[in-house]
Amino acid sequence: MLRDGEFDINIRSDGIEVWVTKMGDFMNMNTAIIDRTNKVVAIIDPFDSERWFSVLKSEDLCPTHLLYTHTHRDHTWGYKKMLELVPDIQVFGHEDADMSDFVHGELFGKVDFTHKWDNAPNSTIEWSEGGIILKVTHSPGHAPGHVTFHGHGIYHAGDLLFTAYSGRVDLPGSDPSAQISSLKNARKILSSLPEDWRLIPGHRYEWIDGTTPDWVTIKEILENNFSLNDKSVTSSFS
Repeated sequence: MLRDGEFDINIRSDGIEVWVTKMGDFMNMNTAIIDRTNKVVAIIDPFDSERWFSVLKSEDLCPTHLLYTHTHRDHTWGYKKMLELVPDIQVFGHEDADMSDFVHGELFGKVDFTHKWDNAPNSTIEWSEGGIILKVTHSPGHAPGHVTFHGHGIYHAGDLLFTAYSGRVDLPGSDPSAQISSLKNARKILSSLPEDWRLIPGHRYEWIDGTTPDWVTIKEILENNFSLNDKSVTSSFS
């Protein structure tokens, strides 16, 4: 189990690096996909930007892209500091996650996207930079414009899925019906991926055995996640 700010680094056969870490009191899981040859560093939902910047700098790397699953404050915590450290960084998110009208509330953080995805709910598009290729799936329900990412051996679920459950849908902007549709679609996607790929949750919450693993395999989550195996999700899954 990772200590706060400790990095697990996996170098794939194609040379792409996947860095996973846990940061902060909310047990946020961050993932970075790195193409060292082309100096591309894409970080998903960075929490502690100073920590990310420092560790990457020691490797002669610098963040180049921020990829946001959604704009709840616990996921946008590091945004302002990252812009101070890397003013020209590219910032990606779904257009429905642009919650500018809610930035004075307690739930959403202000993020100025430099690029926006606009794919429909439960549709998937491709994002690529250098040797990095990620699938971006619009998975609303927990929050407007929520997306998940998969590629290079990981499925970064954000708050659509935790290891044992799914994200809550009783918050402003949440949509329980959309969440069920997103979970059905996620089950289809997960069933198509290699069983040994890792599912990285948005937060390191409790697993079925009472432990709090940093991730579980695709096989494990398909077999054991309570939400993915609820009748409301499996009834029309084929």
